[in-house]
Amino acid sequence: MSHHCEDEHHDHSHGHDHDAPIATNPNQSLYSNIDTANVRCFNTVTLGLPRQMEAYKSFLKDQDSKFNCSSYLQSDADCQMIIHIPFVGNCKLFSLILRTNANDHESELNSPRTIKLFKNFNQSVDFDTLQTRKEDYKLEHPENVGLRDSRVETNDDENTFVEHYLPRRSFQNCSSLTLFVEDNWSGNEDEYCRCYYLEIRGEFSGHRVLNNGVPIINAYEAVPNPLDHQKLENEGDEIGLGF
Repeated sequence: MSHHCEDEHHDHSHGHDHDAPIATNPNQSLYSNIDTANVRCFNTVTLGLPRQMEAYKSFLKDQDSKFNCSSYLQSDADCQMIIHIPFVGNCKLFSLILRTNANDHESELNSPRTIKLFKNFNQSVDFDTLQTRKEDYKLEHPENVGLRDSRVETNDDENTFVEHYLPRRSFQNCSSLTLFVEDNWSGNEDEYCRCYYLEIRGEFSGHRVLNNGVPIINAYEAVPNPLDHQKLENEGDEIGLGF
């Protein structure tokens, strides 16, 4: 089955809206409307980027870089991770396109399964809070669709991308979107998840004033649960900051 986000319009989402999805196109990418200075990632490590480059560029890529798989965001202590994406103004969201890892047990990778979405979540972002809060929408990412741990710089296989269509009436006036990757298909939390590409499509509606920006920082929850997220020593290009 093809998962090409341009040609196929199967909805991989679950739970809220059974209407046929409305096709999207690359011109609806909200890439240029993301407040990149305030993107936050929790329980993650950034790999494949030079140290001087902002960490968000490992997975938030423009159309010209969408096939680049030399850099990516990977979960750190276990399979879970949080990605918090604020926008520079309110948006109406149409879909979420993901390129993740396929199953690769030799590299301790397993496909992400449950991804919970939170609209305008402006409280303290941490695992304990998101695990107890009702999500605005929940996705089930397909098993074993994505990239294996290869050493190639680029991979133009469109079948490794999955577009999840969102209920548009539920995702109006979005100032931010928070993704919580809760588990994987193996059920083994010690196997990691990767995100090679994340694209949000929708419609931008207006600007807000930005604070003075600083580079993205990979962060851990303020009070990590040592059983769920044992803090590892900093590796690669990771930058740690507690909130």
